[in-house]
Amino acid sequence: MASTLSAIAQSQEYISFRSTVPLRRIVVDSSDEKEWLLYDAGPRSVRCPLICLPPASGTADVFFKQILTLSSLGYRVISVEYPTYWTYSEWTEGFLRLLDFLKLDEKFAELTFKSPRVHSLILCNAFADTSVFQQTATASTFWVMPAFVLKKMIMNNFTVQEVDEDIADSIDFMVERPVKDELYKCYPDAKRAHLKNGGNFPYLCRSADVNLYLQIHLRQFMGKRFSAMDPKCMSEEDMMSCGLLPSSPPPSVVSSEEDED
Repeated sequence: MASTLSAIAQSQEYISFRSTVPLRRIVVDSSDEKEWLLYDAGPRSVRCPLICLPPASGTADVFFKQILTLSSLGYRVISVEYPTYWTYSEWTEGFLRLLDFLKLDEKFAELTFKSPRVHSLILCNAFADTSVFQQTATASTFWVMPAFVLKKMIMNNFTVQEVDEDIADSIDFMVERPVKDELYKCYPDAKRAHLKNGGNFPYLCRSADVNLYLQIHLRQFMGKRFSAMDPKCMSEEDMMSCGLLPSSPPPSVVSSEEDED
């Protein structure tokens, strides 16, 4: 794992990302210690961008492949690294304040009854019940631990050696299956996109597939209020499919009798 991350961090793609997309630091809470870090790329005229939230073991730049690819196509993509919050409500309120600070329209948030700003969710390796991550009695002390200590506890569960692909994938049949089933129950009408492999971080090691799925999902909002793409960046085909341009009339067919006349 460490060698893979090192190779990615030294790649020309990542170096290009860091040199072209600045890291912003934003404080929206009364406490200056709660600092949001984010990368914002793409047309600023878009008020309903795609917002990416990294896992507990990740940082905002973990989505750099999505940021580079999608922003080059005209999408606005924001990757956010959030500060430590100890309750669901506190995190949500902090996130809503961030959206207000950025003057965004509708976003992928929660608590829709309080602030209707949810329009779409894209979940990757997600879970709906934290009981699958059972810990020892030390769990009661997590709230007093620094964020970097908690992240280290999670990262220690990842091996640093190369693992046979079949062995790595076999974990799907131990914990992931019931977790998936529970998530499906929460979103029974959701569309599912499956990757044959990709591990815990498919947006890094299978970025082309993930980017394609994201474009397919976002395509349904093109030309509408909730579009994450600047209309100026839409192709003629996209504009016709959204009804922004009239479709080309079918070629006229002339009968052979008319030709003879």
